[in-house]
Order: sequence, then C-alpha cells, then structure tokens
Amino acid sequence: MPKSRWFLSVSLLFLLADFCWLIFWDHNQNIDFDFSRLYDFEASIVKLDKKTDGWQMVVAPRRLPGFSGRLITYLPLYPEYDIGDILQINCRLKLPEPLVDARGREFFYDKYLAKDKISAVCQWPKIKVIGQERGVRYYFYRVKKYLWQNLNDYLVEPSSSLGKAMLLATSREVPATVNQAFARVGLSHVIAISGMHMVVIAWLLNTILIALGWSRQNALWLVLLIILFYLFLTGLPGSAVRSVIMLFVVFIGQALGRRSTPFFSLLWSADIIVLLNPYVLLYDVGWQLSFLAVLGLLCYGKFFNKLLFFMPEIFGIREVCAVTLAAQIFTTPLIVYYFGIFSLVAPVANLIIVPLSTLTLILSMLLGIFGFWPLLAWLLAWPLFILLKIMVMTAEYLAGWPGAFLTLGVFPVSYLWLALTLLFIITWLLKPYHYE
Repeated sequence: MPKSRWFLSVSLLFLLADFCWLIFWDHNQNIDFDFSRLYDFEASIVKLDKKTDGWQMVVAPRRLPGFSGRLITYLPLYPEYDIGDILQINCRLKLPEPLVDARGREFFYDKYLAKDKISAVCQWPKIKVIGQERGVRYYFYRVKKYLWQNLNDYLVEPSSSLGKAMLLATSREVPATVNQAFARVGLSHVIAISGMHMVVIAWLLNTILIALGWSRQNALWLVLLIILFYLFLTGLPGSAVRSVIMLFVVFIGQALGRRSTPFFSLLWSADIIVLLNPYVLLYDVGWQLSFLAVLGLLCYGKFFNKLLFFMPEIFGIREVCAVTLAAQIFTTPLIVYYFGIFSLVAPVANLIIVPLSTLTLILSMLLGIFGFWPLLAWLLAWPLFILLKIMVMTAEYLAGWPGAFLTLGVFPVSYLWLALTLLFIITWLLKPYHYE
C-alpha cells in the first residue's frame, strides 16, 4: 500500500475510533462527588461572556475536594466582574444534562460543555470578590476593555455592536434583528468569531499579502503574529485556537511545495487536536466548520480562481472572491444541519461582505487603539461606520428578498451525511485541486 493511502487509512480510523468513544463512553469525571448540597469555595474567573440580559461566567474552583473541572454560571448585568477576579462563591452544583432544542432535537449539553473542561453548572450563586490575580489574561482583558470602550464611544448602534462583535467576540450584544438577517444570508460566521471565520480571515490575509508580492514564508509569519494577537484579544476561544493551529499546519504544508502535503497536514492536525480534546469531533461546531472550510479552500480555491477569470487580479480581488466561495462548499450542509436555514443568497452575500469584513477588522482595531486621539479617531470612525452600515444594509436587503432562504426545521443527520458524501464524490471525480 502506498504511504499516502496508509496515512489516510490510519488517520480516518483514528477519527472513527474517537467517534465511537464519544457515542458509547460515559465521560463523567465526578461520579463520586456529592451534588446534593451547597458548597462554599474560592474560584478564579476563566472566561466572561456578556449578553444583553446578563453575564455567562466560567470559573476554575479552588479548594473543592473531589471535584474535577470548571464551572459555568449565569449572572445579572450588575455588579460587573473582571478576568483575574478571585471570588468567594456559595452555590449548589448540578451536572449538566442533555436538552431538547427549539426544533425538537436532542442537544448533548453535557458533552458540549465538556469540550471546554466544564463539568458542572453553579446554580443560584452568591458571589463576593475577595481578591485579584494579574496574569497574562488579566492584562489582555484590560486591553480588550480599552478597545471596547473606544468603539462604543465613536460608533452608534447597530454599527457599534457589530464592530465590537467582529473584533472582540461580543456577538451576544448584537441586536436580534441584525443577528437574524446575517443568519438568513449565511453570514453568522462574520458576527461570531468562530473557527470558520478565523480560517477565512487568515486565508484572506495570506492571499492578499502574497498577491502584493510578499514571499509565502514572510506572509505566513506576519499573518501568524496578527492572528495570535487577535486571539488573545478575544480571550483565546477554544474553537478559534484549535482552528488556527490546524490552519497554520496546513500553511506550512503548502510552503513545502508538494500538492498532497496540505491535505495530509490537515488530517494530521485534526488527529492531534482530537487526541488532545476528543469532544471537539462531535461537539465543537466552530472547529467542524473550520475543518470543512479549510478542506473547501484546499480543494476548490484554484478551481474558483480559474472560474472567476473575468475578475481583476489587482490587490488580490480575484483570489479573495475565490477564497470566499471555496470556503462554503463543504460547510453549507453543516450550517443547514445546525441552524435549520438554507440561504440561497449566501454566495452573493459572502462575496460582498466577507472582503469588507477584512477591511472592517483592520479599521476597528485602529480605532480601538487610537481612540485616545479624538481627531484621528473620528477620521477612522467615519469610514468604519460606513462599512459597517453597508454590511448591515446588505444583509437586511438580501434577507428581505422573496425566497432568499429556506427554513428547513429539523435537518436529519442522515441527510447531512448524504450531502457530504455526494460532495466528496463530486470532488473526487472533478479533482478541482488540480486546476492551475
């Protein structure tokens, strides 16, 4: 058997074994822990997520004998808390259980939380701040608050919440109407800093730099530095971190020059990530989307670049559009499965808005940094406001078209597998990655 087929077989068998483990194995690490009483303990804040009606907080407990993992809890908007706060918490712990979502489909909430090392829910907590630790996360959180405040000061709604969501992963602050419009035109990944969005942005930056004459190696290092800084600003969301690791392994494979290397790099990185955190295979939507997005980019990037021959190459415009379309090939069935919406205008919406989102991110970061200088801040805020306004108006306009989207309700998992299988067969027959 050729080495390539041997590698492919071993890689796929490993992923299949992990799939079976997730389905049949009980993951609970706290079987002997007593969940019937109140606990009083210290904890440090690991993650804070602000919503329109309150806070979602993840904490790492201290001095809680017999308990393994993190806790998640929900709090009102006030008082406010900061990353680095040390808390005294009194609450009742509860094991997370599977839920039934709005479409009547079972949602394995317990395993979804387990991918982020969350083992229990802290119910009706009484919380008191008793100290503060100033680690790396604390200082990045302070920078994030500074950027958030500047965007909030110079932009009006809904542009303000959209800009903050795209730069700082505060998607729960975006108005429901804007969220709905973006979902209906297949642009949810733009608002939420998901793994898929990070993949597309990094790939676009890499493509543009190479089109502007940068060497592949220099472009790789610059994009890596930008994305790492971006990840720290957003609080190192697990899905995005895993997706970026996978993407840069693929970039290295591309830099080696052999056509098959990026595909093997993608599978190798997927195996490593799944080995480190088995739950991502089935319960990390962002990582699943990013894996399929990278696969689409590898398979169809050159194909769409050839297909869009009529578009100008200046500033990498043709490559940007090709990347935008290629990323959607394998992700569309998964988006339909998870969100129950099939957008017929998604290709058009992504072609218009995704390239704009790259420029929007750059302007948002500059405005966040130079908000202390009013004159420069206003010079940055006006074009940023116009771009964000165009994005919102485009999404709302396209979402209002008759037949712009289909609401499919429950999309059976068998249909998902069928759609992906057909796409893989078509890809194998067409071999679009051979296009030059």
